[in-house]
Amino acid sequence: MNDFKNKLVIVTGGSNGNGKKIVEQFLNNGARVYNLDKKISKTKKNLISLQINLGNVSEIENFVNTFKKKEKKLFCLVNNAGVSLDIKKYNYLDYWNKTINTNLRSSYILSILLKDCLKKENKANIINISSISAKIAMSGNPAYNISKAGLVALTKSLAFDYEKENIRVNSISPGYIKTNMTKKSFNSKKLFKKRIDRMMIKKYGESDDIANLVMFLAS
Repeated sequence: MNDFKNKLVIVTGGSNGNGKKIVEQFLNNGARVYNLDKKISKTKKNLISLQINLGNVSEIENFVNTFKKKEKKLFCLVNNAGVSLDIKKYNYLDYWNKTINTNLRSSYILSILLKDCLKKENKANIINISSISAKIAMSGNPAYNISKAGLVALTKSLAFDYEKENIRVNSISPGYIKTNMTKKSFNSKKLFKKRIDRMMIKKYGESDDIANLVMFLAS
């Protein structure tokens, strides 16, 4: 993984779960990392954590403008940030907008606005973290399913459009990974059995499984 030494990486949603492990793996392999998240961890060597609401277009645009003035080049963009909301707790339109804006729209905006920075780096790439829900829908969460299916389609579209700029675009669609987002089903005997019964390999994955795949695709 010497590919990453002093390379610049942006990870969205890098403070928890899969995103946190992705950030750690890049740092361990010598990269410099920007973590964009609503809640951020402490900044440390080679890590800049910025508190950004990825559902807000203006905040994303402000970050990109500042980033371009300071950094110029970008090696890898990991669109990892995602929310899974309880539709019963929101107005139907608020539920839709919060999910789509965070999970899908932010990935599109960052991929478009940072293209010039990616073009300036050798073998730059974008990695979108989708979900098995893109193909096998979860009940009671249509916006989440659609946002993740949209990420897969966005990946295919950008892969075609950015190929001429030597920018690779890939997506990862995890199944059930043991994170804060899945702890309710993991800790419930009923829900756990329901999830496990749908799996060929009868176990929840770990965040390191996803982070390791990100390292492979980025390398």
